Amino acid sequence: MSIHPTAVVAPGAQIDETTEVGPYCVIGEHVKIGPNNKLVAYVYIDGYVEIGKGNRFYPNCSIGTPPQDVGWREDMVTYVKIGDENIIRENVTIHSGTLGSDENATTTVGSHNYLMANTHIAHDCTVGDYVIMVSFSGCPGHTQLFDHCIISGLSGMHQFCRIGRYAMMSGNTVINKDLPPFMIADGRNGSVRAINVVGMRRAGFSAETIRAMHEVHKIFYAEGHTMSVAIEEIKKRVPQTPEVLEFLEFVETPSKRGILFGQLGRRD
Repeated sequence: MSIHPTAVVAPGAQIDETTEVGPYCVIGEHVKIGPNNKLVAYVYIDGYVEIGKGNRFYPNCSIGTPPQDVGWREDMVTYVKIGDENIIRENVTIHSGTLGSDENATTTVGSHNYLMANTHIAHDCTVGDYVIMVSFSGCPGHTQLFDHCIISGLSGMHQFCRIGRYAMMSGNTVINKDLPPFMIADGRNGSVRAINVVGMRRAGFSAETIRAMHEVHKIFYAEGHTMSVAIEEIKKRVPQTPEVLEFLEFVETPSKRGILFGQLGRRD
């Protein structure tokens, strides 16, 4: 096991022998770290944290510390779970859950995510796989980020928001409702501007699928329907590809925040 002599590792910590712990890292007694991780230097991990394999933590990360929540109590036992092959850059903060003393009070980060410098994942968030968070963006408590979404720099959202698969928030965007899959949100008190064409092309979606999502955007955001009518129009007029069905499932799922509106009207 490669642990730098300046690192402070609590006796109860479980660290795989293939993991490298760099200078001045601090690891608490309830931390479990799997194989082939690298803690570059000055990484702080404490609380009930489980980390998978092949992750890379850069200097001044803070993982597993108590949430920034006024209801937090020192006797709460809450968790952070991180998957595999994530890149977690400088000054990233990931806080533990806050709901109570059970394993459901967990902040979860999946695999293959890229968390750039100074990004923040708050208590009880669920981050999927292949998510990109650009510098100085953040997720408040209870947020859900689906696979392959992108949160651009200086962007954020309200607590309990959901960001759908392959959705994108442009730089400096702030939203207070759910952003459906394949859509782009833009602006302060942002609205849906278009579908994520570039992201879908890069991911290999077919031209037929992209055309279908253009039609979904037109019906749902540009034709001025109520939400229920827009959903029925999509079901009647658009080929029911898996991506269209995914969009419909997202907007029909009960939401604590509602669905983000477009440029022509509110979509509650």
